[in-house]
Amino acid sequence: MTVTTEQTPETGQQDEQFIGRLILIDPLHFDPEGKKKDAPIVIDPFNHRKKRTTGEGDTTGEEDTTQPDPALIASVEALGVQQAIILRPQVGKHEGKLGIVIGQRRTTAAHRVATQALAEGRSYRKVPAIVRDDLKGVDFEALTISMVENIHRKQATAQDDLEAAEQLALMVNVRRVPKARKRQMAAAIGRTVEELDAAHKVAQLTPETLGDLKEDEVDFDWVELGDLQEVEDVDGALNILVKAKARDEAEGNGKRGAWKQAMETLRARKAREERIEQVRAGLTGRGIDVVPFVDNWQVFGITRPLDELLTEVDRPLTEQVHEETCPGHAAAVNPEDGEVVWLCIGWKKNGHKLANEPEAADAGSAEVDEKAAARAKAEEAKKEAEREHGRVIRKNNEAWRVARTVREAHIADMCKEKSEAPAAVKELVMRTLLAGGSHVGQFANATEKLRETQGQLLSKFLADDRLSRVGEDVISALITRTAAKRYWWVLFAYVAAMHEAMHMKDDAWRGEPHYHYGHNRPNHEAGPIRPATVEWINFLKTYGYSPSEIEEQTLALARQQAEEQAEREAREAEAREARKAEREAREAAAAAEAATEAETDAEAATEAETDAEAETEPETEAETQADADAEPETEPETQADADAEPDAEADAE
Repeated sequence: MTVTTEQTPETGQQDEQFIGRLILIDPLHFDPEGKKKDAPIVIDPFNHRKKRTTGEGDTTGEEDTTQPDPALIASVEALGVQQAIILRPQVGKHEGKLGIVIGQRRTTAAHRVATQALAEGRSYRKVPAIVRDDLKGVDFEALTISMVENIHRKQATAQDDLEAAEQLALMVNVRRVPKARKRQMAAAIGRTVEELDAAHKVAQLTPETLGDLKEDEVDFDWVELGDLQEVEDVDGALNILVKAKARDEAEGNGKRGAWKQAMETLRARKAREERIEQVRAGLTGRGIDVVPFVDNWQVFGITRPLDELLTEVDRPLTEQVHEETCPGHAAAVNPEDGEVVWLCIGWKKNGHKLANEPEAADAGSAEVDEKAAARAKAEEAKKEAEREHGRVIRKNNEAWRVARTVREAHIADMCKEKSEAPAAVKELVMRTLLAGGSHVGQFANATEKLRETQGQLLSKFLADDRLSRVGEDVISALITRTAAKRYWWVLFAYVAAMHEAMHMKDDAWRGEPHYHYGHNRPNHEAGPIRPATVEWINFLKTYGYSPSEIEEQTLALARQQAEEQAEREAREAEAREARKAEREAREAAAAAEAATEAETDAEAATEAETDAEAETEPETEAETQADADAEPETEPETQADADAEPDAEADAE
C-alpha cells in the first residue's frame, strides 16, 4: 500500500512527500533483547529510546524507558496494537532487515503477549506497520521522527534526549542540511536551532552534574546546559549560573546579559586553573618541590620567600642561584594569578637570614632589639600591604578584561541591527563626534598602535575582518556596501571603538590617576572615575547590557565620588556663604561704627558752636556798655562844635 500526503487547501503549499508500505508483522519476529541474529525485525540504531547498561551488561539504575508498562501490555492483549509502528529498511550489518523507528514499546508489549499466548496455545494478533523505504540510509530524518514520537508518549530519559539530539546535530551539520529544514527539525522536537547545535556538548555532561541538576530541579535549556558542560569542573559553576539566570529573569533581560558575564568569568577561572596546573606540572617536571600557597609566610617559620632572605654575605637570593646551591629550593603557585613564589624550606638550616634581621652588633640591648623588631615588623607590614595592593590590581585588571569580552560582544550584537538606529544612538554619535573633546581627535589621528586597536574593534563590531586595516580603500568599500539606513550603526561602531579604546582600558576602574599620572602617582587609591567611562556603561545598560561585578563596583564608586564631590561643593558653598555673611556683617558693623563716629563728631561740633556762641554773647554786652560809657565824653565835644558853628558862619559872612 502506498501512502502519500495531499496538498493543503488552506495554504496552497505542497507538503514533503514520502512513500510507505502498510504491512502486518509477526511480533515473534522481533527480538527485544537483540540476541537472535536471524530476527527479521530489529531496533533501529537511531531509535530515540535506549536501554542503558554498564560495561558488564548490568543496568545503570536509570529508568528503562524501552520497556512497556503493565497498562500498555493489558491494552495490547485486549485490543492489539491500534496504531501502526514505523519501520525502515536497514543498511550495514542488518542489511535486509527492518528496524523499528517508532513503536519499540508497543512491539515489545505485543511480543510478550504473543509469547504468552503461544505458550498457552492461544492465537495472537499481528502488529500493523508502515515501512518507510524513503528513510533507508537517511539517519537524521529517522532520528527526528523517533524523537518527535517519543516527546508525545512516555518520556524517554534526559540522557536519551541528549544523545539523540547530539547524533541529530552531528548528522545535520555533516550533511549540510539547509537552514530552513534544520529549523523545522529542531522545532519538531521542541527545540531551537541553537539548542540543537549545543546538543553535542550537553550529551557530555557528567552523571554527577546531571544528578545535581535533577536534585536541585534546575531548569536549563540545552544552550545553557551546553554552557554548563564547558565549565562544570569549575567549583561552584552551577550555583553561579543559576543565580545569573535568576537575575536575567528578574530584570527581564532577554539578551541573557548576566548569564554571559557569569560564563565569561567561569571561562577565565577555568583557563587560570588550567594555566596553574600547567605551571605546577612544569615545576614538578624540573624536580622542584611545589608546596601549597599561603598569604603570609611568617606563620610558617621554616619556609620563607627568597625575596625576604639574604645569603650569609648579605646578598639577595636569586631563583637560579638558589636552585643550584640550596637543597631547600621550592616553589608555590598563587591560585589567584598563577604567579610563582620561590621559596626556601629550612632557610635557617640552609645558612640564610632574614633581610630585615637586626645586625649582630646590635644584639644584647633589649631596647635596641625591641626597636629593630618593631622596624622589621613595620617593614614587613609595608611589604605585605604592597603585595596586597598588587594582588588587587591584578585581580581587578583581569576582571575588567573578562568583562570587556562580554561588553564588546554585546556591542557587536547591537551593530548587527538591520533597522535604522534609534534616536538615543544617533544622539550619542552626534554628541561624541561634535563635542567629545580631545579624545575624539586623538582617536581620529591615531598612532600606529592605537590605529591597530581601532581596526581590531571595528572589524569585531561590524563583523568584517577587512576593517582590521583601516585604509581609505577599505572605508570606501564599507560605505559602498552599507545600506543608507545602517549608516548610523556604522558611525556607532566607530564611536563605540573610540569609547572602548580611550575610556575602557584595563584599569579604568581605578579612575583618573592612571591616565594622568600612571604608576608614578604615589597614592595608589582610586581617583575620580572618568565621566565618559560611567556614561558609556550606563548607555549600554539601556540597551540590555548587564554590567559585570567590577563594572558595577566602578559605577558604585563613581556614584560615591559624585556624592562626596556634591557634599564637598555644598560644604564649600556653605563656607563661602558663611564667609560672605561674615564679611557683610563686618562691613555693616564698620559702616555702623563710621556712622556713629560721624554722628558723634557732628554732635561735638554742634556743642562747640553752641559753646562758642555762649562765650561770644557776654563779650558783646561788655563792648556795648563800654560804648555807652564813652558817649558823654563825646557829647561835650559835640556841643563845643555846635558853639563854634556861629563863628564859622560869621567868618563865612
